[in-house]
Amino acid sequence: MIFRYDKGIKIIGSQLWLDAHRSVEFCCVSHAHLDHAKKHQRVVATPETLCFLKQRIGKTGSVKLNYEEPYEFDGCKITLFPAGHILGSAQTLVEVNGLRLLYSGDFNMGESAAAEPIKIPGSDILIMECTFGRPIYKFPSRKQIEEQLISFVERSIEDGFVPVVIGYVLGKSQEAMKILGDAGFEMRVHGSIARLAKTYEAFGIKLGKWDRYKKESLEGKVVVAPRTALKTRMLKNIARKRTVFLSGWAMHDGAKTRFGVDEAIPLSDHADFDGLLEYIRQVKPKKIYTTHGPRAFAVYLRQLGYNAEPLQPERQLELF
Repeated sequence: MIFRYDKGIKIIGSQLWLDAHRSVEFCCVSHAHLDHAKKHQRVVATPETLCFLKQRIGKTGSVKLNYEEPYEFDGCKITLFPAGHILGSAQTLVEVNGLRLLYSGDFNMGESAAAEPIKIPGSDILIMECTFGRPIYKFPSRKQIEEQLISFVERSIEDGFVPVVIGYVLGKSQEAMKILGDAGFEMRVHGSIARLAKTYEAFGIKLGKWDRYKKESLEGKVVVAPRTALKTRMLKNIARKRTVFLSGWAMHDGAKTRFGVDEAIPLSDHADFDGLLEYIRQVKPKKIYTTHGPRAFAVYLRQLGYNAEPLQPERQLELF
């Protein structure tokens, strides 16, 4: 198999791209976060991802592909597998010339309240994200993290404060809504998050009792907002509030100061360090390329005996 990395992954001899960073003719898009998704001429993605893309970047030509439903294109066989990252996120398996290439996209090995559980196929070649590819990133259990979030909200309300939960617009915020909704809290949600939350519910993910944010009658309710709202009038007008930011980066000392919040909880939609290693053990690849993370992770994998290297953005890079 031959491919090159040039602002995305291009299968040589085919018009197929994977998560291209610029507009191309035909591209598999792993999920609808905008660092992975552009407005291509034709997009292959899950039904959920296509809905999110329409909301976020506008309508494009599309091929709707369900999980584990093979699709033939330009000499390649494409199959999507759930990635556990956000609703509709997918790993992309490309089979061509007798070789199997698995592109992980962003993935999560742990439980998620609002995404399909990951399912991992085997592959000869693995291109994987390694966002948290350092040993310091070992997250608490899912149960502990949910308990931290619920406890923060309960304490804030008991002390007469409005709890404000800060998360990324797509994925993290809806997961927080699911956790809090299942715990019986009523929420007021920033418009950018609410619009995408409706899509979650359209696909059967019930998020509990919530409505769009209104500055009136916030007593006893939880506000869910993106980080960009921290410096806006919306949150500044809430006189008594406590803020919590949900991110794997909360593992860092000083995260609260860095993000300008009262609390930080490591609720992540990415695999932690141990999860990355377990993912590799299940894929059983002969060759690994790492991306979206520290170059040191590939060095560590080589020390473990894997044939691994960082994926380099070189125009002439050809593999196999």
